[in-house]
Amino acid sequence: MRRTDRLVYRPDIAPSSGRECDDYLISPVSPRELQAALAALPPGTQRVAAPAETPPETVAETLLKSLPLAESVVESIASRPHAAVAEAVRKLGDCLSPLMRLELRPPDAPPPQVEDGLVALCQTMRQDAEPLGQLCLVLPRDQDQTAARHMLARLAALLSRVHEVEERHRRLQKLAITDDLTGLYNARYFRHFLSRIIDLARARRFPVTLFIFDIDDLKKYNDQYGHAAGDEVLKQTAALMRRCCREHDLVARIGGDEFAVVFWEKEGPRQPRDPKTAGHARVPQTPLDILNRFRRMLASHEFKSLGPHGKGTLTISGGLAVYPYDARTMEELIEAADRELVFRAKKSGKNNIVLVGGEEHPHRPQ
Repeated sequence: MRRTDRLVYRPDIAPSSGRECDDYLISPVSPRELQAALAALPPGTQRVAAPAETPPETVAETLLKSLPLAESVVESIASRPHAAVAEAVRKLGDCLSPLMRLELRPPDAPPPQVEDGLVALCQTMRQDAEPLGQLCLVLPRDQDQTAARHMLARLAALLSRVHEVEERHRRLQKLAITDDLTGLYNARYFRHFLSRIIDLARARRFPVTLFIFDIDDLKKYNDQYGHAAGDEVLKQTAALMRRCCREHDLVARIGGDEFAVVFWEKEGPRQPRDPKTAGHARVPQTPLDILNRFRRMLASHEFKSLGPHGKGTLTISGGLAVYPYDARTMEELIEAADRELVFRAKKSGKNNIVLVGGEEHPHRPQ
């Protein structure tokens, strides 16, 4: 008999055998009838409460529970898109109790060492079946490890998607700041970088040397050997310049055949080695040494796209300017270096590198 059924006594109905007996019909009971019946219990009768049922979770409650996780992940992507996974793990780890911690480890790393009473659970993060890393959760041994593993698996899947967003951001960033032909930084990033370095140099008081140069008579090579040969010259010149520079210096292609190099002193200002040369200390020796090496490499490099006589035929002309001696702002520094390139290096016969305020004749590195 169901709880909603009732028994109704019907003495007016007799059985077919002719003997008197009670008969009962079963019919559904209405909520109002059930309430009235319970209210009519005799005094002193104890009601037995039905087991309480947990009300279903509302959509709002479900969303509110997921908001802290969603906020942490979205904030990580927004604040550090190039390292969103690591930032999300850090933020989520900060939300755990002091006895728990969340770690991101390399794919082949062993599980973290834990103290007595703790256990480490690890879940591999994957993208296209390739392991990205291990997400490890350290928690007290008496905690529900099954629930923890389930949560860790879902979190690893979520962070794998965050990694996809991170990789997409890196690809888009590379397209936005690099030159497609040479692989160097483009003009937009060059100006952004130079502005930031000048601000840093102003605060820390170190010089910034800007070198702007172009390839002499590139149009002649394009006309004689074709634009494909000219593109190859640009790519090889860019590669040589990059090989000559220090890791922290910036090399950019800022025009058709025009390049820029930003030399800056990562360790701060240097003292001149010889006190007698203190008057010329405003020109950092290291950039000039780099340019000398670059010129030697150009002279000895075989540019096969220029035919059998391509070796030693390629030359450059450039201008040097130094912050804060030759300019006080980014725009002034670019203008000063470009002016030396156009009005001194080119007009004096090309194949020259000249310095603002230098000697009257163009400087020719040996």
